[in-house]
Amino acid sequence: MKIKVVSVKAEDNARAVSDIRTQLRSFDSEAPNFLMVYFSSVSEVEELRQAFVSAFPDTVIAGIPAKEGCFSNTLSVGFEQTQNSGNGGAGSGSGSAKSRFSVKKFSENTSQSKTLFVQAYYDPTSAFGCACKTFSPGVPMNLDETLHEVENQADRAGIMPNLIVLFNTRKVTSAFGNEVKNILGSSASIVGGIIDNSHEHVSFFTDRESVTAEEAYLVVSFYTNSTIQINSLSEVKLFGELGQITSTDDIVISEIDNKPAADMFFTNIDIDSTCMDTDEMQRLLTGVNRDYFLAYDSYDVEYGNRYNVSVVNSVTRNRGVELNSAFPKGEKVYLMKAHNVDMANCFMIHYPLNYRSIGGLHFMCESFCKGSKAQNFNSIVERVRNYHSGAEFMTCSVAGENVGTVDEEYRLANCTVITVSFLEQVG
Repeated sequence: MKIKVVSVKAEDNARAVSDIRTQLRSFDSEAPNFLMVYFSSVSEVEELRQAFVSAFPDTVIAGIPAKEGCFSNTLSVGFEQTQNSGNGGAGSGSGSAKSRFSVKKFSENTSQSKTLFVQAYYDPTSAFGCACKTFSPGVPMNLDETLHEVENQADRAGIMPNLIVLFNTRKVTSAFGNEVKNILGSSASIVGGIIDNSHEHVSFFTDRESVTAEEAYLVVSFYTNSTIQINSLSEVKLFGELGQITSTDDIVISEIDNKPAADMFFTNIDIDSTCMDTDEMQRLLTGVNRDYFLAYDSYDVEYGNRYNVSVVNSVTRNRGVELNSAFPKGEKVYLMKAHNVDMANCFMIHYPLNYRSIGGLHFMCESFCKGSKAQNFNSIVERVRNYHSGAEFMTCSVAGENVGTVDEEYRLANCTVITVSFLEQVG
C-alpha cells in the first residue's frame, strides 16, 4: 500500500480538483484506489462530488466536512496564522517556530476559496467501500443494509472488513453503537469522529451520492492485507459520581436524581448555579466543559469497566444538559476530569519491531484547536511532524471520538487522539 496526502486552495471546485489530480499524477501515474476528501465549504457538495467523480472515475471516494482544521506532515489547513510563517495557512512548508494559530474555523478561514485536503490510498490488492446516509432519531438505522451496500461496492460480500471508519453527527452515535454491536460484535475494528452540527446541517458525499441533513453519517470499510494498528489515549479520569439519570430525551439529560441535570453538574464541580438563569449557566459552561465531562459505565463481562464519555455541549432551557451521545435512563452518571496531558505525546506511537508506518489517520480532539489551548497548537504540529517524519499522515479535528477494536468494545471514548497506522514490514 502507498499513501499520499495533498492539499489545494483554489477559486472554484473544478480548479481545486484539477490541481489535486495533477499532484497525485506526479506521485503515481495510476489512479488511487480510494480517496478520503476533507472539504471546507458545504454549500456546493454535489458539485464537488461530481468534479471528483469526473477526475477519478474508477476511484472510491468519501467526502467529509472539516469543521476546525486539518494538518499533515507538510500542510496546515484551517488555522489562520497571526504571524506570517510562509505557508499562508494552507500550502506546503512547516512554518516558522514563532508562528501561532489563532482560533478560526476551517469553514470561516476558507470562505473566499475552495480548500481541499485529500488522503489517497494506492493498493490494487485492497478494496474499499463507503456510503453516506441521513438519520432520524427514533427511526431504525438499518445499519445492516448500509454495511451490505458498502461491502458490495468493495466486491467483498460476506467478508469482514479490517477497519470501519465512521463520521457522524451527535445523535447517530448511540444508535450506531447499539446496532453495530448486534451486527458485528467485536469482530471488526471501528474508529470514528463526531462532526459538530450545532449551527448548520452537515454534508457528506461518496462517489455515488451526497447527503445534506441535520443528522447524517458516513461509513467507510477497508479490506486490506496491510497491517493496521489502532492507538487511542484519553485524557479524562474518573472524578466522582453525580447520581442516577431520572429523565432523559435522546442526547439531553434533563434530570439526575430528580434534580435539574445542569445544576447537578455544576454542584459537583463546586459551583452554585441555583440562582443562575440558563444563559448565565451557558456562559459559565464554555469555560469548564473542556476540563469536566460526563460518563456512564457500560460494564461488560468480557471487557470490564468501559466508560462512555461525552462533553457537555450546552445547557437547555429546562436546565438539562445536551451531550454528544444519548445516555440511557436509569444509568449512573459519573463526572470525569481532564488531566494535564501533553497533546503532542498522544501522537507518539510505537510500532512492532521490524515495522514502520507508511501512513496514518489521526482523530484529534477539537478542543485543542480553540480557546486558550489553541495558543500552543503550532508547537504541537511541529513536534508531531518531526516524530512522523517520512510518513504520509493526516490529522482531522472532531467534536468527539469513538473507538472499538477486536480487543475492546465500541464506545464514545472522548479520546485526546485516536491514531490508525498502516504498517509495512522492513528488514
